[in-house]
Amino acid sequence: MGTIDKGTIASLNTAKNTARVQTKAGIVTNDLVVPWHLRGGSGNLKKGMEVVFVEFDDQTGILLGRADGDWGYYFIAGITAAGDVKAGGVSLQKHTHNYTWGHDPGSSVTGQANE
Repeated sequence: MGTIDKGTIASLNTAKNTARVQTKAGIVTNDLVVPWHLRGGSGNLKKGMEVVFVEFDDQTGILLGRADGDWGYYFIAGITAAGDVKAGGVSLQKHTHNYTWGHDPGSSVTGQANE
């Protein structure tokens, strides 16, 4: 069995993707797994931040989320951008594709992108 609880991050180990959490009672957990969607800038976790976690009978566990409900900065559905979007320095609006029949700006057919 496991127990869902809330506490504050006492320490983060980004190399191991783990965190230790201090409960309201002042008890600090063993290392809890930080899931992929809460790592780095996605979860933006910091020492002292309130989190919700589950801890199992064997003292292992995992963070379930931020207690403030902030999102993980990842998208499940489509994205609409008001301006240009760049990936790897390539502009979505300005890139073109070279084909044997010539230079094709803005085609819906994919190929090697050039900026």
